[in-house]
Amino acid sequence: MQPSGAAGATRVLIIDDEDGARRTLAQGLAEAGYEVLEAGDGIRGLESAVRDAPDIVLLDLRLPGLEGEKLLERLRLTSGVPVIIVSAKREVDDRVIGLDLGADDYLVKPFTVRELLARIRAVLRRSEGEVTSTVVMGEVTIDFPARTATRAGARVPLTAQEFAVLGCLAAHRGRLVTRAMLEQAMYPGESPPEGTVSNVVDVIVLRLRKKLGHDLITTRRGQGFIIDG
Repeated sequence: MQPSGAAGATRVLIIDDEDGARRTLAQGLAEAGYEVLEAGDGIRGLESAVRDAPDIVLLDLRLPGLEGEKLLERLRLTSGVPVIIVSAKREVDDRVIGLDLGADDYLVKPFTVRELLARIRAVLRRSEGEVTSTVVMGEVTIDFPARTATRAGARVPLTAQEFAVLGCLAAHRGRLVTRAMLEQAMYPGESPPEGTVSNVVDVIVLRLRKKLGHDLITTRRGQGFIIDG
């Protein structure tokens, strides 16, 4: 493991509104060689998870702004980043809900930093062979870590919103993606502009078809959009 802040160090995002607990975790992780990112509420946490591309997320469930369950649900629309829930909620139902929403592990507070480090190592080992960093669809290749796309080997410039929509569709390749899912991908952690989003989705899909091929994205009238597998 490389020292915290070094090039190539594993990045851990801690999303927890308890300042003391978050700082204790951050200190322990930094001492173990991880690069640490922090967020004190759900909205900033989701934004950081999408923008800063952490290698793993530690997620509390009781968060201001956006509850942990809802954050995880939105994150899973666009990202397969490993997530460990770290919560004082200890009921079996809470664990089941968290895992069903896409968490990779669930650790009940209080716990030791040593146990957390072991869980992180285990989750990262499991995820190494599972996370798809690139998706190839005919002439189009999407590189998720780099947030870029190419067509027939040539780089295609995309705006942040265009990549958000394309990434959401590609992550759900072969499955229908609703407008609501694309809206959440475009505006992570915030409410979309009222009364304008549906038109924006149509405009972005049109731009993607022009840049990447008219047959790439299929419209299902009244349902949403799909990239066929």
